[in-house]
Amino acid sequence: MLRSLAIAGAILLVATGCTSAPGPKPIAQMEHVHSVAADGGNFYLASHHGIYKGSDEGWNLVGEEFDAMGLTIDKGVFYASGHPGPGQNFPNPLGILESRDNGNTWTPKTFTGEVDFHLLEVSGDAMVGLAANYGVVVGSQDGAVTWSNIATPSLTSLSLNPNDGLQFLLTSEGFLYLTEDSGLSLTEIDAPSGLIKVDWYDDGIIVATDSKIYRSPDLGMPFLEISQSFRGIRDVAASGANIIVLDEQGAHVSADNGKVFSLLP
Repeated sequence: MLRSLAIAGAILLVATGCTSAPGPKPIAQMEHVHSVAADGGNFYLASHHGIYKGSDEGWNLVGEEFDAMGLTIDKGVFYASGHPGPGQNFPNPLGILESRDNGNTWTPKTFTGEVDFHLLEVSGDAMVGLAANYGVVVGSQDGAVTWSNIATPSLTSLSLNPNDGLQFLLTSEGFLYLTEDSGLSLTEIDAPSGLIKVDWYDDGIIVATDSKIYRSPDLGMPFLEISQSFRGIRDVAASGANIIVLDEQGAHVSADNGKVFSLLP
């Protein structure tokens, strides 16, 4: 069980708190937007009061209200962690929840009542996540049946190869690292400096500093700067030609690989 896992290293954690009424709203009225996700042409925010789906009119709550952490989407299946909402009968913390109807309903998958994953990545049967209440990074290669500690440096983000669950990228102290053996060894990747976020998706890799994002079609190929600048980037995600960037101003979305961004209300 995870209770017996030892601390794997210093980890940067995300704090949560506060309450407010859920419902459709502009992003400026939301409390604690933790992360973003993209699935095809749809964009999602994981917040203190649930998961919201973007539209030209704003952000609409999807499904149940809960403190959603670690939102990730793999082949149309949603995964999240965090803390239960007022209408949920789940133990606290949530462990890993799974949704097969785009976030409308959720089913406990593993670690229910044990783990709060602030970062979570899924690729097929492979899972890796930051168990925030234990201060460890853990991984599974068999669909969450068995887990092991993954020793990492202090990290700010991680992302699994969508086609090979043994590989993932992580950002640490401004640098980008690759593991090809589920964390047993790390190799620094040639990339821009000052990186804080990474997302590895089917069509490439997106990395971000505080103000800029860069895209590469594959490992071993250069990262090209996307022209638009941002202010205080908090998270990035991509799916196909669609990119979402969360910064101090809100959620910027692009449907053309970052050539043009618009700010969703």
